[in-house]
Amino acid sequence: MNVREYAAELLKQIEAIPVVDSHEHLVPEAEHIDSNIDVLSLIDHYTSDDLRAVGCPPEVAEKIVDPKGEIAPRWELLEPYWPKIRNGSYARMWTRTLKDLFDCQEVSAAALAEATEKMRQANQPGWYKQVLKDRCNISVCILDQGSLTDCDCELFVPVIHATQFIEARTKQQVEELSATTDHPLHCLDDLVSAAQGYISHVRAEGAVALKVAVAYQRTLQFDKVTRADAERLFNRIFDHLGEGLSWAEAKPLQDYILHKCVQAAMENDMTIIFHTGLQAGGQNIVTNTDPTLLTNLFLEYKQARFDLFHAGYPYTRECGVLAKYFPNVWADLAWVHIISAAGTRQILADWLDLVPANKIIGFGGDVRHVELVYGHLYEARRNIAEVLAERVARGDDTEEEALRIAQFLLHDSPVEAFKLSV
Repeated sequence: MNVREYAAELLKQIEAIPVVDSHEHLVPEAEHIDSNIDVLSLIDHYTSDDLRAVGCPPEVAEKIVDPKGEIAPRWELLEPYWPKIRNGSYARMWTRTLKDLFDCQEVSAAALAEATEKMRQANQPGWYKQVLKDRCNISVCILDQGSLTDCDCELFVPVIHATQFIEARTKQQVEELSATTDHPLHCLDDLVSAAQGYISHVRAEGAVALKVAVAYQRTLQFDKVTRADAERLFNRIFDHLGEGLSWAEAKPLQDYILHKCVQAAMENDMTIIFHTGLQAGGQNIVTNTDPTLLTNLFLEYKQARFDLFHAGYPYTRECGVLAKYFPNVWADLAWVHIISAAGTRQILADWLDLVPANKIIGFGGDVRHVELVYGHLYEARRNIAEVLAERVARGDDTEEEALRIAQFLLHDSPVEAFKLSV
């Protein structure tokens, strides 16, 4: 068997599987249309991270992605860096998007200008549906953009954050949270009540999951803390007019509130999503994101459902073990296909020998611009096809079994994890 040729055949069948996209940050379509976005603007998520990694000054990167400027001078700013970053999966997502959606066959000032004209002509009402449904064959995207009201129910189901309750550690933050929740916050019980009420409200409004993204600022170790200890820390917030508690001081209070949020999500039958692994933007502390730090939660809250985003990258084997250990934990490849396509193939090959197929979620685009969903999903399907073709070639799976695995990865697993009706 020629594995490469078989992978291409398998890919065609995988493309027919309707996809449940576990994670997107897309702005409302009307906002996308009004932004006058162009093809170089797409670089701001995530290719600009690689620009900074090779020494591009932040102010130059900002000019490159600013759609108010003309394409030619912005390409001149990008051109010296392009040979250094074009090899990466981020850049490949961008070029694939331009090639397939706007027939842009090369990266040059003239080609990018022509592609921008095609992009702006396409960027009309109905563009989201055309990209997500017609070009990508996506049944539904799980949307993280901070709003319930701007969520097109034909295309999306919403996810809402709990971070604002967990991270409140200054008087100003508490007062702002009180205003946004319309709930007086004078004591610890008020904060817990506000969080519980908010979670119940968003569930009733259609949110399917509660996301916790505090690994950008602190460790994922959430200890069991007594109410008395948490209350003492909450009361100390009001001893400060400005700076409040430090992150280190606030950790026990944050841990207490996180447990309360998990309990409320569990009571409302919502999945709890944790950002694990690599943080966007760089220059962070990746050891804070090790998913094994969450083990005490999995042990205690056995009726809750947990989705571990981004495969815990680089703690990918640990993430797989957690999905193997715990019936209520899913390992999610959201974002990972464009962090490293080759790395994702290794991860998936490992996981498919380690983890039940229904515990692996195969795709989440994790992008702000709808066009990039296409480029990311192109990479994801290709990765899945290549890994499954290797398994069939070795005799691990029949073709029918390989396609059943693909069905789990792209559709059935996220439907189960988020209790979706699609």
